[in-house]
Amino acid sequence: MSKISSHIGFTFRVGPLDQNQYGRLDITIDGIDTDLPVEPQLTDANIVCDEVYKFAKAKIDSQLEDMLGEE
Repeated sequence: MSKISSHIGFTFRVGPLDQNQYGRLDITIDGIDTDLPVEPQLTDANIVCDEVYKFAKAKIDSQLEDMLGEE
């Protein structure tokens, strides 16, 4: 039973260009069993990733609004 993982990351700029501020969102899917059909495993992982993304995006948006409101 071989298990693999997959990782993807996205770095994005926040704030003005002259401040060189960045945020990063990373998603790693671990424990993908290569002896089982991969598609159902990734379908389940995709559902969770969508929820995590929505949560993280809302948090980032809120923090950016707070940060931009302080200027």
